[in-house]
Amino acid sequence: MEHSLINGALLKEMVVAAASLLEKNKQQLNDLNVFPVPDGDTGTNMSLTMQSVLKEVLSAQEDDLATVAKAMSRGALKGARGNSGVILSQILRGFAKQFETCEEATAKDFILALKLGQETAYKAVMKPKEGTILTIIRVMAEKTKYETSLDLCGIFDFAINVGEETLLQTPEMLPQLKKAGVVDAGGQGLMTIMHAFSAVVHGEEIPDDIAPFEFTAISDNISRDTSEEVAEMDEITFAYCTEFFIQQLKPEVTEKTVEKLRNKLAQIGDSLVVVGDPELVKVHVHTNDPGKALQMALELGELYKIKIENMVQQHREIVEANKQNLKEVGIIAIASGDGFTQLFKDLGADYVVTGGQTMNPSTEDISAAVKKVNAKSVIILPNNSNIILAAEQAQDFTDKKLFVIPTKTVPQGIATMLAFDPDENGEDNAEGMMDAYGEVLTGSVTYAVRDTEFDGQTIHEGNILGLQEGTIAFCGEDLKQVTIDLAEKLLQDKNEILTIYYGKDTTEDDANDIADVLSEKYPDTDFEVVNGGQPVYYYLISAE
Repeated sequence: MEHSLINGALLKEMVVAAASLLEKNKQQLNDLNVFPVPDGDTGTNMSLTMQSVLKEVLSAQEDDLATVAKAMSRGALKGARGNSGVILSQILRGFAKQFETCEEATAKDFILALKLGQETAYKAVMKPKEGTILTIIRVMAEKTKYETSLDLCGIFDFAINVGEETLLQTPEMLPQLKKAGVVDAGGQGLMTIMHAFSAVVHGEEIPDDIAPFEFTAISDNISRDTSEEVAEMDEITFAYCTEFFIQQLKPEVTEKTVEKLRNKLAQIGDSLVVVGDPELVKVHVHTNDPGKALQMALELGELYKIKIENMVQQHREIVEANKQNLKEVGIIAIASGDGFTQLFKDLGADYVVTGGQTMNPSTEDISAAVKKVNAKSVIILPNNSNIILAAEQAQDFTDKKLFVIPTKTVPQGIATMLAFDPDENGEDNAEGMMDAYGEVLTGSVTYAVRDTEFDGQTIHEGNILGLQEGTIAFCGEDLKQVTIDLAEKLLQDKNEILTIYYGKDTTEDDANDIADVLSEKYPDTDFEVVNGGQPVYYYLISAE
């Protein structure tokens, strides 16, 4: 059942859902982190912050909205961990500030809650950085304020759409995100919470997970690894991640006093967040002098839950671990389609860069993937004739030894992967794989995008085209028949195995029907049907 108002009981339910969904997805959020330092566990920090909110909310003595909102605010401050957790706590405290004024919150109240969440979070950060969780909450707040005619469910839908669009833009705002090929982890954490809140408001079942947001501007969905990124990190300016609470504040402490503390701490560190109220203040700072930070804070009251972590030492340990785990050779494959991506990973590829026909990754894209392979040498499978040159030029951007196998089709790349021996070095592997890729005949089935004449054939827009090694072999109007004709042409050399990879616009049943027809005519050939999931091509076919 959809809800038009938020009362205390519903807010509790929203918190329960958000805490649960964050916990289930915390590793996904952790994997998005660009910097492998103590603050890097965004998913863990946000989840623990939300668990603290949950604990306070569930222990609230009353179920009215004001009481539950105050508990949410208190739990957020007490449990905030790391930059992401502290900023999240301030967003939630802004929400609570608005809800405390209502018996039941309307759609307009939620719009105001977003605005207060934004304002509270921005005040807490000395130097707000765009391209982060702060940007997500700011843009949601700015754009929802004009949607006053929407009901509660409608405003949640609108806010989530805005948030997701903004999240996808974060790599263009922060070069570190763009280089790593990820969206902002804190921003995705906030959207995870929003999805949970929305599901409760809509009366829907809470999902088990939230699909990761992907962007394709530079890295084209490269699987991430921090090995070389860690080694290349700039020197850490401030070595100690320092967190603590100030309680039992002295009577003379005011908001101006807390502001003065914030200004003093800004002179000895960065990543500074100072938040709280007259009863409790939370501090997070990166500094080279944690003792001085604690001394400054002691002027306001008592300190507890002090945590100091050496980020330089953690950096050294990660670099050393990556050196010890350095492989002899790694593999990068370029392919399009969920099925092919998973297939290459299952065969041992370290990374799959999304690309192919109509979507050729650049040398920069491929170089970004090479940097993330923790290996002495890297073998690249372009799987498209238009990508081979870009792959070869990637050698100019790395000290690793690159071997480009000039595979022109994805089936060739798969056949080449089967010849890979992880116990051999890059040079020996490249030699063996070079022999393997040429043993496969490949065909593809697609459609004509315009009327034309080609090799004496009249082709009309929408015709089905069967291509062998990139040359049009068949043209017709029946997808199944063209595919069968093409397969039979590939089988003229009496190949032993024919594999049909079906794309996203066809089905496994359709592919099996084609295989059944062919198997009756060619009983000595083994036929396989595999999900490629590729766009543009209905089928890719390999014969070997």
